[in-house]
Amino acid sequence: SNCDELLLKLCASKGEGAQKNANARKRQNVMLRKFDISILHLAVDEGLLKKKGTSYIFAHDQIRHAAYSLIPENERGHLHISIGYSILEGTHDHQIEDVLFVAVDQLNQGRHLIHEEDERVELAKFNLKAGEKAMSLATFTS
Repeated sequence: SNCDELLLKLCASKGEGAQKNANARKRQNVMLRKFDISILHLAVDEGLLKKKGTSYIFAHDQIRHAAYSLIPENERGHLHISIGYSILEGTHDHQIEDVLFVAVDQLNQGRHLIHEEDERVELAKFNLKAGEKAMSLATFTS
């Protein structure tokens, strides 16, 4: 396949959807962003990904699992932490609620690598906020 293995790994580590949020990618240069998007389009052309609005999702869960298996286990936690913080850092304060579950899930998957007390407290606060949001959504729907 002509599809970039690293990009598939990154998409796989994000779970079912690989959100292409311009705010979450602010710090990357324009050339890299164009390269990422062209690789995503190539993956869509090859049937590995499907584009839905501004999101890219794997065409099949087995493709996501296969791509994720390409990431060495000892690198997965670091990758999840990096993705989680990238999502949070690249999102405006008023939009945090929109990405909270995804960001917290990513950070939780790498929590065993978070050793600094202030970072662990910050993660606990994010989990509390996500839990409160989940409870309010459950209350609203019942």
